Amino acid sequence: MTQRPQRQSRSEVRPRHRSHRFYPRLFSFLFILAAVVMIIAMVNGNGSNDNGQSGNALTTVKKQLLGDRLGDRLQQAWQKQLNGTDQNVSIAIYSPTTGQTYRLTRASHGHQFHTASTVKVGVLTALLLDNNGQLNDTENNLAQAMIENSDNDATSTLFENYIGSKEGLQKVYDEIGMTHTKVRSEWGLTTTTAADQVKLLNNIFYRSDLLSADERQQIYSLMDNVEEDQSWGTSAGAASYQLKNGWLDYGSDQWIVNSIGHVTLKNGTDYTIAVYTDGSSTMQDGETLIENLAKATAKVMKDAKD
Repeated sequence: MTQRPQRQSRSEVRPRHRSHRFYPRLFSFLFILAAVVMIIAMVNGNGSNDNGQSGNALTTVKKQLLGDRLGDRLQQAWQKQLNGTDQNVSIAIYSPTTGQTYRLTRASHGHQFHTASTVKVGVLTALLLDNNGQLNDTENNLAQAMIENSDNDATSTLFENYIGSKEGLQKVYDEIGMTHTKVRSEWGLTTTTAADQVKLLNNIFYRSDLLSADERQQIYSLMDNVEEDQSWGTSAGAASYQLKNGWLDYGSDQWIVNSIGHVTLKNGTDYTIAVYTDGSSTMQDGETLIENLAKATAKVMKDAKD
C-alpha cells in the first residue's frame, strides 16, 4: 500500500506565513521612519552631515520643495493679475535662492513677442564682447545714450557699424543659449521670449562664462541709471532696480510694451525679471499691466523669504 504523505501540522505552517507578513511590514516601517527623519531634518535645518553628502542631499530636497511652492504661488499671483485683461503676455523670473526660472505665457500658439527697445541690452552686451570690455569715448557715449536715454539713432549706429548687424547680435544670443530669440534687421522687431531674456539678464547680474566682471559692471551701471521717465515697469515694488524698457506702436499688435531687469526688495531678496506684452490699446495700459505683474511678483518673493 502506498503511504500517504504526512500532512504538516498547523503549528509547523504558521511560522512560514508569519514571516511572509512580517518582513514587508518591517521594511515599510523602516522606510516611513527614514522619511520622517528626513522631513524633521529638513524642517529644523540641522540634519546629520557627517560626510557632507547627507547635508547636501537634504539641502537639494529643501531647495526643490521651496522652488515648487514658490512656482505655485507665482502662477496664482500672475493669473490673478491677468484676469479681466486680454493682452498677450510672456513673463519670467529667475530666483538665485532656488536656482529656478519661473515663467508664464498667455498667447496663441506660435505667437511671437517683439523686443522693441529691450534689445538694446543685447546690443550693449555684443559691443562689450567685441571690444573685450574696452570701449573708446565714441562707443561709450553711444552706449550711454542707447541705454540711459533709449536713443534709437545711437542703437542703429552701434547695431549696423559696430557689432556686425543682426549676425553679430544673433551670435551672442546663441552663445548664451537664447534658442527662442531671432534677430531681425530692424532690431526693434527681434522676436524673443521672457525666459530667453532672463538668460541674458542672469549673465549680467549673476554668474557668466561669457562676460567678465568688468563687462557685467558696465552694463549694470548703465541699466542702473536710466532716465527717470523710463523707470516704470519691472521696478514696481522694488527697493532698487536696474532695467531697460521698450515700447512700440506696431500694426495688429497695437502697443508692444516690455520691461526687463534686476530688482532687489527691501528684505534683500533679488531676482531677474522680464515681461513682454502686446495687444494693449494704449502704452499706459501696457505699463499698468507690467507694473501689476511686477508688484504681485515682488509680494510673493518677499513673503517667500519672510
